[in-house]
Amino acid sequence: MYSYVIIDDEELIRKGTVKKLEILKDQVECIGEAADGNSGIQLVEQLHPDFVILDMQMPEMGGMQLLPYLAEHYPRLPLIVISGYRDFDYIKQAISANALEYLLKPFSRDAIKEVVLKAIARIEDRSSIQNQIRSTEQEKEQVQYEYDLQVIKNLILGYQTAETHLTSQKLSYLFENHDLCLLTFECTETISANSMENILNELGFEDLLLYFESPASENLGIFLLFVPKQDPLHGGRVIDQTLETLLPQIREPGASITVGISATHSSILDLSSAYTEAVTALDHQLICPDAPVCYYYDGQEDTHTITWDKEDVLLFRIEAGMDTEVKTLIKELFSFYQSVPGCTLADVKYHCYQLSDQCRQILDQYIHTSESLKSSASMQNVVNHIFSLDELMKYYMQFFLNLTNMIKPNSVYAIDDVIEKIQIYIRRNYQKELSQEYLSSLFYINRSYLSTLFKERTGQKFVDYLNNVRIAKSKELLTQTDKKMYQIAKSVGYDNVKYFFRIFKKFTGMTPEEYRVKNTA
Repeated sequence: MYSYVIIDDEELIRKGTVKKLEILKDQVECIGEAADGNSGIQLVEQLHPDFVILDMQMPEMGGMQLLPYLAEHYPRLPLIVISGYRDFDYIKQAISANALEYLLKPFSRDAIKEVVLKAIARIEDRSSIQNQIRSTEQEKEQVQYEYDLQVIKNLILGYQTAETHLTSQKLSYLFENHDLCLLTFECTETISANSMENILNELGFEDLLLYFESPASENLGIFLLFVPKQDPLHGGRVIDQTLETLLPQIREPGASITVGISATHSSILDLSSAYTEAVTALDHQLICPDAPVCYYYDGQEDTHTITWDKEDVLLFRIEAGMDTEVKTLIKELFSFYQSVPGCTLADVKYHCYQLSDQCRQILDQYIHTSESLKSSASMQNVVNHIFSLDELMKYYMQFFLNLTNMIKPNSVYAIDDVIEKIQIYIRRNYQKELSQEYLSSLFYINRSYLSTLFKERTGQKFVDYLNNVRIAKSKELLTQTDKKMYQIAKSVGYDNVKYFFRIFKKFTGMTPEEYRVKNTA
């Protein structure tokens, strides 16, 4: 019988987890519960469980502090991490602590059962290894090999930099006598580590390639390829030949694969840089229908500016809380990307980031939160590890719809009067190119009817109202800043400075310079 303790500040989660594990009552039993990290440490010290189930977010001492403590003081204790957040920092902490699994709440009975059985298997395996390690050097080498694999994975992902000494003879020899190259590949189907290892064994690549699962996505995998040092001119040929043999074997029917390939490096200390290069290469994949499969890192990381003529429409629909229209526009946007010549995934990510940043500025006018920068960084972590246009569209579709629904109850456009809505839009967007045609399409109203109704309701023509708003803003800039005339004209919506002067004098009876002198004595 194996024992465990559960550390979670939510009593219902603790009780629910124990209840779900009753299906394994002949194999495991809960011997203690704790509501925070400090109490959890005391339980572990007193009861010596065979494994621990713990939450990441808890009072007093959360998982971010508890995991390193347990990993240091109980390195052989299997840790099962549960969390309600798919936060990359949490995942990274769990991996660096060599946690057995990271489960997202709510999890099913089958999910927790599978992980606990995995913990039992590890305990039994470790027990067996500990008994056998004294017998032969071969078994000792295997243990060192497994340890080295974890060191290498940590180095690749940037989780560990202090420990770079390899203990196994096999891996030490490979790194001493080979250069290295990292291949990251994104697949439309879930990648299985077991199937990858079987494929490498069948192809005879087990001494040439190492496979590592990515913590960021089930659809992302990492290969470490060893390239012979003695023939550097043929390093590229080795990479090409390896891919030609490997890709047909790992591509499932109906699935597609895209590969990012780093430059060749000579030191184990370059693993993190190689991973960054391979991921950058993946990001620079073309998104056109006939795009290549493999992308080599070329040192270029620049993105190209994408201009979409419906950006302002999307921003308005989001602020107006029009979720159906937002959904349609996001689909149009991602279709548009595929029509842009030479457009890469990196270009799409950058454009979406610019749009999301404008949305956050709108959101800040409604909801003031100190978490905005943290949320932005968290979102960027997620986006950095998406390498599929479809997955990126799903992510941003949800992101923009969430923003729309957050703003909707308090939107300044949540009124029935269409002319009042148009006036609000003009006051908030006077610096943009505005026309009756554009606003009539934006507010679903006939252009001629808009012109007539606007004059009836406001007593002004549309163009006069717009110019009044712009001139009022230009007066503020003239008296409160030292901006030049062309800068002021541009910032209030006039591209032509001479036209700005003419309109300003028409509405004020003086030139902008005369107004500045008169009102800044």
